[in-house]
Amino acid sequence: MIKDNRVSKYLLYAIGEIILVVIGILIALGINNWNEKENNINQANKHLETIRLNLNDDIIQAQNLLAESQTTVDYSNIFLDQFKTLKPFDNNIQMYIIYLMFERNIEVNDSGFTALLNSNSMAFVDEDLQVKILNYYRHIEQLKSREINANTEIKTMYEPYVKANFYWIYNKTNPWPRQADMYKDDPRPVENIDSKLKSVIENKRFEIMVNHRRYQAQILTDLYTKTIELAEEISNMIEK
Repeated sequence: MIKDNRVSKYLLYAIGEIILVVIGILIALGINNWNEKENNINQANKHLETIRLNLNDDIIQAQNLLAESQTTVDYSNIFLDQFKTLKPFDNNIQMYIIYLMFERNIEVNDSGFTALLNSNSMAFVDEDLQVKILNYYRHIEQLKSREINANTEIKTMYEPYVKANFYWIYNKTNPWPRQADMYKDDPRPVENIDSKLKSVIENKRFEIMVNHRRYQAQILTDLYTKTIELAEEISNMIEK
């Protein structure tokens, strides 16, 4: 072309070739980016589905723990009314003492959340959903911290005091099903329970401990309720 003085046509041909190569590269990059984006979106969706399954397990646990914590609050209220002589003391005091001794622990499976954090797909999750997921697991840390606080109080104060001062509640007159079943065949005579029950509600130090157990249980009740609400909201968002 140059020898034939057709330089302009040669340049146009060369430029056309370059343009075709550039277009080919851009198309290839576009396809690659599209594939990578699709992979990240699919990976994010898989992690979100795992999170949803984890949250459904959390909801079941939190519902059970909420019921138990609410029972602790209810028993504590009755017990405190007996301390205040607003209600007559009865044999159920033995059951209240034992029930208030139970610890609460939620076992959260955060495998989906951890996988999402460790992947490159977090940016492909809806921003509002990201915020709610992060807030949920911060809430779980707050809940666990409160559980530790409450359980430590039981282990270091409440339970040792009960076992040292109210060991006699472990007998066949205790209405708590496990105790009643354990001692149902016990032929030994039971000490004067009424006088012992009266000594319990006259014990100001123990009244304070029951008050503390009610306080801790009430906080946990609120936290378990919030756990259920947050988990259900996120689970519904993921499902949609």
